Amino acid sequence: MVVAVRSARLLIESTRDLISNDGVVVIDGDIVVSAGTWNDIASTLPEGTQIIDLGDVTVMPGLFDCHVHLAMDPSKLAATADLGSSSEKDLLLRMERNALSVLDAGVTTIRDLGSPGTISTMLRERVQEGRTFGPRILCANAPITVPGGHAHTWGGVAVGVEECRAEARKRIAEGVDVIKVMSTGGFLSPGSRPAEARYSVEELKVIVEEAHAHGIPVTTHATGVEGIKRAVQAGFDCIEHCSWGVEGGTTFDDSIAKQIAESNIAVCPTMNTACLEKDYFCPWDTRKQVLGNLSKLRQCGPRIIIGTDNGIGLCPFERYSDGLLVLAEAGFTCREIIAAATDIAAQACGLSSVTGKLLPGMAADVVAFEGNPLEDVEAFGKPQFVMARGRVHTLRPIPPPADNALVAQQFWGELRAAADLPQRGRE
Repeated sequence: MVVAVRSARLLIESTRDLISNDGVVVIDGDIVVSAGTWNDIASTLPEGTQIIDLGDVTVMPGLFDCHVHLAMDPSKLAATADLGSSSEKDLLLRMERNALSVLDAGVTTIRDLGSPGTISTMLRERVQEGRTFGPRILCANAPITVPGGHAHTWGGVAVGVEECRAEARKRIAEGVDVIKVMSTGGFLSPGSRPAEARYSVEELKVIVEEAHAHGIPVTTHATGVEGIKRAVQAGFDCIEHCSWGVEGGTTFDDSIAKQIAESNIAVCPTMNTACLEKDYFCPWDTRKQVLGNLSKLRQCGPRIIIGTDNGIGLCPFERYSDGLLVLAEAGFTCREIIAAATDIAAQACGLSSVTGKLLPGMAADVVAFEGNPLEDVEAFGKPQFVMARGRVHTLRPIPPPADNALVAQQFWGELRAAADLPQRGRE
């Protein structure tokens, strides 16, 4: 059946002017047929077209979250090791529930960047085959990490060039969409040393070589400056977090940031609920320093894509828009944020011809927000309609931010202590 989604405002892609005089997107099955003004398109609609009139909203392409962990439970302050005690069945059920929460936020494509074993590719197949409903999923399965390193209990441990090569080949055989490497330690894996580089450039390069030989991109968790630098030298496609960690805090490195931009490496800063001023608990550094680093990164001009790290404790999937508010506070414009969440993200994920724009022949990933996201970033917190690959998702209300004042202080302290960082103020 042909469906026409009509709205007061329509943004076909991030670089275009907003259609503000009655827009429409025409969909046949799971593909966009056309998009433009109602006056131009209405006469071309076939008989029997279903009209969905959304009224005073802004329709735009479905959003990307390029960094989530569907296997994790955001209601719990849990370390990565805690997932090892969950059964495959329980993990799969949790992931299916979390995938629906992702859709509630208007996100229709995700990169699931780390889970135990091959559970992520299992869920992806279930979604692709229609056995369960969820966003488009790009999978990494278990990240490659050192013994005792970040998320080492998930099954991707490798040390030395040959083991790194073997682990990369294993991911390729599993059918992953992206390979993820833990270039540094992480705060949710006590003792893994978030500021320290855990792989040599040679080890990182062999992973890149194996992945690229099969057309698979490589991204890396890199919270420390040296780990970021080595990932750039090794030719990684994307850097997650990029939080400039050094002993005792963070220090932005202008020269490395410029190399990232010159090398066309994407950066996924993973801003999320933890980074809001209310109950701030991002353990990297004080909030002022974190936002300052992010602003300096923007000024250096690398490709920025949206990812949240949602799934970690107190960062619920449906509160995706919290991370966008933080980006806006750091100086990103609404149009820059939209681009980072749609077509730039699609490009970084190898999906430029599939989604990220509402052009003929592309996937029917269509979302609508109250207000105008080009003028007010808070509009992203008010989704009114979500269609993923031509199927309408029944939205559930997004609850307001929880009162996490006490537990956020506790979480901040625990994460900082696990990384041997000073317990100074969070502001």
